[in-house]
Amino acid sequence: MPRLIAAIAGITAATAVLAAGDVDEKRVIAEAEDGRNWFLKGGSFNGEHYSPLAQVDDRSVGDLGLAWSTDLPVPDGIAATPIVIDGVIYLSGAYSVVFAIDAATGKVLWSHDPRVRERQAADPNMSWPARANRGVAVWQGKVYVTTADCWLLALDAGTGEEAWSMQTCDPEDDYAITDSPYVGGDKVFVGNAGSESPRPNRGYVSAYRASDGELLWRFYIVPSANPEENDTPALKMAAKTWSQDILAKHGGGGQSWNEMTYDPVSNLLFFGTSGAYPYIYEHRSPDGGDNLFLSSVVAVHADTGEYAWHYQTVPEDSWDYNATMNIVLADLEIDGKRREALLIAPKNGFHYTLDRRTGELLAAGKFAKVNWATHINMETGRPVMDPAARYWDAAVGETTWVWPNMWGSHSWNPMAYSPATRLSYIPVIDIPAKVIMDEDGEFSDDNVLVTEVDGKPHSPGKLVAFDPATATIRWQVDHPLPYNGGVLATAGNLVFQGNALGELVAYSADGGTPLWSVATGSAISAAPSSYAIGDTQYVVVPVGGGGGLQFYYPQMHTTAQSRGPVRLMAFTLDGRGNLPAASDTAKVLPPQPELDASAETLALGKALYGGYCKGCHGIDAVARAHGSVPDLRYATTETHAMWAGIVVGGAKRANGMPPFELSLDEAEAIRAWVLSQSAALREASD
Repeated sequence: MPRLIAAIAGITAATAVLAAGDVDEKRVIAEAEDGRNWFLKGGSFNGEHYSPLAQVDDRSVGDLGLAWSTDLPVPDGIAATPIVIDGVIYLSGAYSVVFAIDAATGKVLWSHDPRVRERQAADPNMSWPARANRGVAVWQGKVYVTTADCWLLALDAGTGEEAWSMQTCDPEDDYAITDSPYVGGDKVFVGNAGSESPRPNRGYVSAYRASDGELLWRFYIVPSANPEENDTPALKMAAKTWSQDILAKHGGGGQSWNEMTYDPVSNLLFFGTSGAYPYIYEHRSPDGGDNLFLSSVVAVHADTGEYAWHYQTVPEDSWDYNATMNIVLADLEIDGKRREALLIAPKNGFHYTLDRRTGELLAAGKFAKVNWATHINMETGRPVMDPAARYWDAAVGETTWVWPNMWGSHSWNPMAYSPATRLSYIPVIDIPAKVIMDEDGEFSDDNVLVTEVDGKPHSPGKLVAFDPATATIRWQVDHPLPYNGGVLATAGNLVFQGNALGELVAYSADGGTPLWSVATGSAISAAPSSYAIGDTQYVVVPVGGGGGLQFYYPQMHTTAQSRGPVRLMAFTLDGRGNLPAASDTAKVLPPQPELDASAETLALGKALYGGYCKGCHGIDAVARAHGSVPDLRYATTETHAMWAGIVVGGAKRANGMPPFELSLDEAEAIRAWVLSQSAALREASD
């Protein structure tokens, strides 16, 4: 590939010639205020998802038009924030497929498919994380991407060819990776997922040398069941907070599966951690203790991985309220003092402002409806628990409404922060979980789309502007569906967010007034980014929702009008391109066999479907439109005839459909229940 021409701010008489992916720490810092490139997932080392470009502002934004649009062959969507360096966009989609795209024209320059889908066919546990890849990192001429089955790949930024690879966790122990790698200090930082696994595993963060992938250090987030392996001060401290037999049985969980932030000034790496299995604290830790470092923000020294500090957002967590949401570094004035702060809005519905050098709690307040805690005690830093959400105390069969739901009030979709307004902008999911205990002491939980609370209208999705210094909501915009896109803030007093309706919308950053929108035809879950080529500012966004939850709850992520294909779309003030035609997603049910099954068989089929199938084919068998996994309600007579061969025999293994250890009667029960869903759809459409 030809060398790339990049116009660097401050160079007027000559043009600098840079190799593809020519990024290092010095350059990111030097060009932080320039905004021509989007070097890192969060834009800069501050992780703000903020662009200092202001050509597109609150006065000119109405003139935005389509510069170009490129269809991408990733039917399961894109969850990544586009990285833009010297006129090239680097982006990944489901199954870790990576693209390099000309930022001026949208032409695909190269692509790399690590063939994750083929490998996933042998392991059904990999299906969900394989489709949830959330981006790449670019550093010193290489593009780094992770795969669901635990590989870190380094690709040549100019050609897409693999330079080296390193296995960083073991999928046989139910580890997976859904997030991008992170870079800084000539290192690549990688976390992992898997905290819900009943197999004993424990989360960790690894640092690799960027040039060749050599492992430099590894920080374990929870202690080992073997006391001899707890050989650092941090692990010794954490071990005192666990019941040792539970660690041996379950492993502790505590994975770091989402955005990290590296600070070149303090040389600290900040990351959040998840909860653990089993969810219920009293089952997980009968001897007491806070189970460090679950549901925490952790800071380690980037050169060595040595523990610096932690702050636990949910001691005694029984709701899986992960603290793995994106972390922002901001300088604030709090109580008349300038503070070097760290901002995070985790699943639990509270926005936290911490001192990034010490972890001291500076401010905390609710950004969503919460009933698990009344407030955060500012002296102790601990939440004051509310008994309203103690579902495990409920009688068998009794419903407990838990706010926020256990997927969280803020998930992986990144919030943004504007140093101009000094506000955080959070994509909020404001729905509860309906939790019911059974006679075995286990529970079921379902996300519920609530549109009324205490007799008053309630919006299930929101964009919330939050003041991190005063811990108060400044303004909010309501959305009709809960799961919407990540956020971009800009120096033009703008906040951009895509939504489940398939619209990209620009709001005024100071007041939340909608100023511009465009219908893209596809629901948006990723965050936009911004860059400049010559004298032109671009806003670029992946459309076609990505991320795992869309496969569980497609009705909460899309509408019939926003189930279009996956595209990358770029907008400029002089854009005159024609928007792609709306996609016709209407389907017609094919001829199907008669439903002949007892109520008992249908009940068994529904339960088995929930345990084996919903993660790919969707709750109630409603699958993502345009996805690689079919909507089973539209299965043909031929598919029904082959059902046992597919589900038990593995006839579709090559297409990514693994076989399951089910009896023929169990497979038939699933088929009958799916056919009942087809019958209900047919009746509703008549």
